[in-house]
Amino acid sequence: MILRNLSVIAATVLITWSAVFNTCHCQSETTVDGPTNTAYVSPGDSESFNCSVSWAATSSDLDSIYWTRSTDDGTVWDDVVQCYKLGDCEVVGDFDPMYSYEVVSNELFKLIITSATLDEDGLYDCHHFDDANPAAPHAQLVVLDQVDDVSIDGFPSVGSDTVTAGEEQSYTCRSTAGNPAASLIWTIGDVDITSHSVNSTSENTNDDRLYDTESTLTYSFNASDDGEDLRCRGFQHDSLAIRSSRIEMTVEYAPVIHYIDILEWGDNYMVEVECVASANPDSISYSWTNNENSATGSGKTWTVEDVNQDNFIDVTCEATNSIGSTELRKELSKPFDPTTRSLTPTPVVGDPAPSTGSSGCDTGCIIGVSVAAGIIVLVIIVLLLWIFLSRQKKQGEKYGSGGSNHKQPPHTAPADVEMATTGHTTKIPSVSDDADNRYNDYANYSDRYDDRYDNTSAHRYDQPPDEYSQSPRYDEPPIDEGDGYPNYSNPSSPNYSSYDRRQQAPPGTPGLHYTDLDLGPSPQDYQPQGPATEYATITPTIV
Repeated sequence: MILRNLSVIAATVLITWSAVFNTCHCQSETTVDGPTNTAYVSPGDSESFNCSVSWAATSSDLDSIYWTRSTDDGTVWDDVVQCYKLGDCEVVGDFDPMYSYEVVSNELFKLIITSATLDEDGLYDCHHFDDANPAAPHAQLVVLDQVDDVSIDGFPSVGSDTVTAGEEQSYTCRSTAGNPAASLIWTIGDVDITSHSVNSTSENTNDDRLYDTESTLTYSFNASDDGEDLRCRGFQHDSLAIRSSRIEMTVEYAPVIHYIDILEWGDNYMVEVECVASANPDSISYSWTNNENSATGSGKTWTVEDVNQDNFIDVTCEATNSIGSTELRKELSKPFDPTTRSLTPTPVVGDPAPSTGSSGCDTGCIIGVSVAAGIIVLVIIVLLLWIFLSRQKKQGEKYGSGGSNHKQPPHTAPADVEMATTGHTTKIPSVSDDADNRYNDYANYSDRYDDRYDNTSAHRYDQPPDEYSQSPRYDEPPIDEGDGYPNYSNPSSPNYSSYDRRQQAPPGTPGLHYTDLDLGPSPQDYQPQGPATEYATITPTIV
């Protein structure tokens, strides 16, 4: 019985401990997240770094982290500030007042460099007191100091030098006493040639807190570098000025032939040609060879005789100066205009061609311009003609062939109108020029009775015509009985005094029967539209 009770108690304790452990999720060790950024400051400026700490659940209030610094490459570290879990810090050793601190919380501590000097330049890290790791990522404080000088060995700040193209040259550039060490950049003209150099950095012999940089350039110049500046620039930081040194380069090179051109093609089988070249020194001698008959000549220009009748020549020009010689072979064809240079020069890549003056537009150019101008004029004429015809077409659709200046109202007569007259089919007059006056009278009539019409009730066509005699109705177009106006007594003579009422026909007089007619919109709803001719068949009925 006792053993059973002990077993129950032990099981209960284990279950309770397991539940508490699973609910706690307690941190088993302290972790530190230190800074890894690089800060650049001028002497006298202040800077700070942050350190975040997650304390272990079992750590005491006296558990601590350290701020450390290294003034070399990270081999030796010095403790400068110690911070405790309970939320307090203190400066270690004799680093006060160079360093101070700020306790943001017991999990965030800030190291402050109050007034930076070259002595505070170096690496900074924070770590748990028993977990120092110099190889871990760290922050860096760089206190800026302008280099004293950037110079090229053997030359003043602005020097000059003469070299031969194609020959390898070496130059050494140095920057002294700066922090950080300067990056030396080489350029010739606007071209960066730093890739042809080798750089090295060392501590300054007078101040081990400053650095010197040395760069050796090995480069072969070419003809395009003649007259350009060779520069060495020392770059440290955006806030510091760039110091530099330069050499004005003179590059001597053998002649570079840019092209062979035709000056004149004579009718007597004689052609004058020219060889265009540049060189340094610019004292150039020229020699020519006609590759068809081995004839030779000299001078910048040469007259080729006995040219074949195929209208082309094959010549070689050789240009020579004190550095060397260059030759160029060219086949030239007779141009369209014998007095115009029609050949495109053949430039040498990388070498600027001298100016040869402006050239005119040859025959092909003139023909091309003329054809283009003719096409443009033709397009404009076609466009204007199309616009004119389009407008004529629209006007024809608007006014019709009769030339009337206004459209007539729709007079579509119903097909089921019965008229008590003689047995014949009555034609509704077509809307044409001779009906214009009657339509205008009717339109005036409509305008006079607009207000009265607005007050009338809806028209019903299924009622006998005598009901309309008690009130005027203007919502149906006139039914023409020969003159275009409603007249029940005498169709041959219109009664203009009875516009506002329908007249009741005398006894025995043929009248109209309305059977569900739809006579179209009221007169004031008429809008001008194109002329049209419509017909309605009216079946007469005698009543």
